[in-house]
Amino acid sequence: MTIPTETYEAIFDQYSCAMRWMAGLGIKLNPGRTSHYQKILGHWKDAYKAATPHELQQIFPDFVSSMFEVFDFMSIYKAFEVIPAHQLTSIIGKLQKGVNGPINVADETPESTAARIFIFEAVVAAKAHRPDRGIEAILAARSDTGISLNGQKLWVECKRVTTVNAIESNARKASSQLETILESEVGSDDRGIVALDVSKILNPGDKIFVASNDNELSESIVRMMRQFIEDHSPIWQRVYERRHEKIIGTIIKFSFMATSEARNLPVHTSHWGVNPRLDVATSDKQIQRQLAATLAAT
Repeated sequence: MTIPTETYEAIFDQYSCAMRWMAGLGIKLNPGRTSHYQKILGHWKDAYKAATPHELQQIFPDFVSSMFEVFDFMSIYKAFEVIPAHQLTSIIGKLQKGVNGPINVADETPESTAARIFIFEAVVAAKAHRPDRGIEAILAARSDTGISLNGQKLWVECKRVTTVNAIESNARKASSQLETILESEVGSDDRGIVALDVSKILNPGDKIFVASNDNELSESIVRMMRQFIEDHSPIWQRVYERRHEKIIGTIIKFSFMATSEARNLPVHTSHWGVNPRLDVATSDKQIQRQLAATLAAT
């Protein structure tokens, strides 16, 4: 899992670099939520130090939402900044669509979720793009995201799930989309995996998860992932029973704002898990172990 230790000033600087990079790719940022986040962070990176309790209470939801959102854009920027723009057509398309939508995630509805879905697709690609580990994003994927692990193709369909009741329908739709791709690749070593962002199930609004220190926070979030998979994996496992055998498992991701009381500052936390399909081949488990290690790396 990831608990950043950068100062708000450093986060603002990194996010500003990401904004300049996106603008350089031709992405229209104004007006929009990305510019709003930059404005909020630019003001509060210094102002929070001298803010009164009343001022903090007034800005709190907006600041938390801004801090929560910027890390996705920073992750995409860090992964792909050195890649020529002509190779990033798919990522640019996702970013252009992803800068829209409600400013605060708490205001998102099922009808206005599309923007953040595109960002999730780009974030999965960004997190998996580690050429130094033998794993790279397939930038012109047939699916939402594609990953190459030592030359083997792994197609990924991504869904943001906002309620427990929606897990099954999202797993069903994603695995059906993967099945269509895999059935067209007869005889290949291609594999498919479903990626679910379940952040809004665990924190539907702008609440803060509180822990006494960083160690407790890390342990709590790891337990949260294990418990979520234990409680809900039977849902997607049942779906996969009727799906193509090359659909090998599920990526689970969540992120939210937390406070480590030892530091007394809101921090962005994120965690990724991989849950293999039941009775999957040993070689497919190894693929997922490598993927899990890559997603967990900072």
